[in-house]
Amino acid sequence: MHLNACAASLLTLLLQAFSLLGRADEQLTSPGQFVVKLHKQRVPVKGETGTVSYKNVYFGNIFIGSPTQEFTVVFDTGSGHVVVPSIACKSATCRAHRRYDSKASLSAIDVDYDGTLVNPGSPRDQVTVAYGTGEVTGQFVSDRLCLSQAAEAKKPDATSHHLRSNTVHKASSLAETEITNQEQGDCLTLRVVTATEMTHDPFHSFSFDGVLGLGLDALTLAPEFSFFGQMVAQGRVAKSTFGVFLGDGEDEQSEICFGGYLPERLHPANKVISWSPVAKPEMGHWQVQINSIRVGNRTLNFCDDGQCRAVVDTGTSLLAVPQDFAADLQDELAAHLRDPPSSGQQSIDCMQAEGAVLHFDIEGLTVSLGAGDYARPSVMLKGDADEETGAPNAIDKKMSEAKCQPTIMPIDMPAPIGPKLFIWGEPVLRKYYTVYDLAEKKIGFGLAARRSRDGQHPRPLRKPLLSV
Repeated sequence: MHLNACAASLLTLLLQAFSLLGRADEQLTSPGQFVVKLHKQRVPVKGETGTVSYKNVYFGNIFIGSPTQEFTVVFDTGSGHVVVPSIACKSATCRAHRRYDSKASLSAIDVDYDGTLVNPGSPRDQVTVAYGTGEVTGQFVSDRLCLSQAAEAKKPDATSHHLRSNTVHKASSLAETEITNQEQGDCLTLRVVTATEMTHDPFHSFSFDGVLGLGLDALTLAPEFSFFGQMVAQGRVAKSTFGVFLGDGEDEQSEICFGGYLPERLHPANKVISWSPVAKPEMGHWQVQINSIRVGNRTLNFCDDGQCRAVVDTGTSLLAVPQDFAADLQDELAAHLRDPPSSGQQSIDCMQAEGAVLHFDIEGLTVSLGAGDYARPSVMLKGDADEETGAPNAIDKKMSEAKCQPTIMPIDMPAPIGPKLFIWGEPVLRKYYTVYDLAEKKIGFGLAARRSRDGQHPRPLRKPLLSV
């Protein structure tokens, strides 16, 4: 069968707290709240017109199985499943990453998409998950997933290990995993997609192994695939919200907080979260209705028909705009854009660029981007250069002088999600601390605290950026 998916007590709490102290990639805030550090990677890309930009991704660590197998994943609000490469995938793309081995996990259970147990050698369900760029095909497993290095699940004795392939023992292993998960708050039992095929682009170019989807349940084959949905359902988090903070520079730590949000990540002069309801939650996307768009004081008529929406997507680096509107918006913004002084051939700080403010009026607030938010450096190649993303030096040596350009990516999305769909990626996510409320189906926006913009640290010059 082939499916297509678009698409306690106080003592216990104290023990959980002490068990979390000292973990490298997670900081403790309060019981039922977990913060995972995100790491940033840039990869240079040569465009069709000879321009060079950089793709940006933010990823963190997760741990699957017993004993745990570590993976780096993009925490993606634009998709719904947890996907990691399978040991069964032999392609160069898969072999460039860590691969999950269900046979090495005592808590793993092979299942079909609906949770039905699969006996060894029996036919397996498959799914193809499509992303904005690339896709994966894989099978399903139910296993233990943790946000930090966990205490290992109890190993079965020799007799039970011998019977592990038996369906009864598989159910017993699952129960043991549930007990172990209760001992560590950031663990849960989840259905995972193990990829047997992964497209070269974009997975080969980046160092992250897989994707952890944070979309609504409608983007999953079943609720048991939804990571945050199951965190809430299994009582792992104190609140049904998570917050995303993307750092403004190389020395500013990006992070995602599960089970609430961190007020200290809000601008000290305006520690306010403004909320907007999720539009059409049955589609599965964290999206909001756009009532109007303004450039400076000029209102553009593209959204007058009430059909515009914006998906808030942590897996996208750019501001994506409907194809029929992209050129007009690009020209409107470029006409007012002025470069800051350059300090070198390829060094220009477009966050200091001057230009018109781009406003999106949505229910509850206005999301505004200044020139320093939507502009990025762009350069032309002087001649042929190595197009492989693994050879950035070959590209850098042939770059011309950098210029600031609006970061607009045209997209063409069919109904019902499109056609008037915008995608708010890094430009919005860096300016605003975003909070996602699963229970209330709403998204919060608050101006993010920035060390570089508040004068605490100088801001490093940036190389060009491009969407994933």
